[in-house]
Amino acid sequence: MFQKIRSIMNSGSVFGYFLQALPVAIFVGILYVVIRIAFLKKQNRQIQWLSELLRVLFVCYLTGLVSLVVLPANFWLCIYDGIFFGWWDGLRERIHIGDVNLVPSVIKCLAGELSLGSWVKTMLVYNILMFVPFGFFLPLTTKIKSFRKMIWVAAAMPVCVEVLQLVFGRSFDADDLICNFIGILAGAALAFAILKIPALSVRKH
Repeated sequence: MFQKIRSIMNSGSVFGYFLQALPVAIFVGILYVVIRIAFLKKQNRQIQWLSELLRVLFVCYLTGLVSLVVLPANFWLCIYDGIFFGWWDGLRERIHIGDVNLVPSVIKCLAGELSLGSWVKTMLVYNILMFVPFGFFLPLTTKIKSFRKMIWVAAAMPVCVEVLQLVFGRSFDADDLICNFIGILAGAALAFAILKIPALSVRKH
């Protein structure tokens, strides 16, 4: 059974990478729920279930996001291989300094140095969509209620992610900076639109 799941995880597909991050995200989410409930009970605070649900979803999402965009590619697959098969060499081989690309693909395309094929377009879209939940959950679960502040977050967050990627053996890519920025602002715009609806707004406790 694990061999079949491992084959899907190692397919290089979006679903395969998602499966790699899913167990870790669920584990961290459960751990967060246990700690959070214990904290609320200790403080004798009433549990606001909608707000807490958004929080745990945000925690699970952040865990998956870090797994997918910060850690080396197939990092968790190597961990699973080590746990189930004792194959730890693959993990050691993935720890190295990554590459740097400071020229966006759009500029290269306009200069005739690159053709925006289907794979490039797909990756650009996914890099936008991956960060939409970040921009969406942040205003709903934190005290950041200003779109101006979200612009600063949208600018700073991708830079931090790309620097971490470089440290963990992935690449610092200008395309990711632009796409992640757009994704965060798109998610934030949706969140702020919801917060303007009194019946659907999430109160901060």
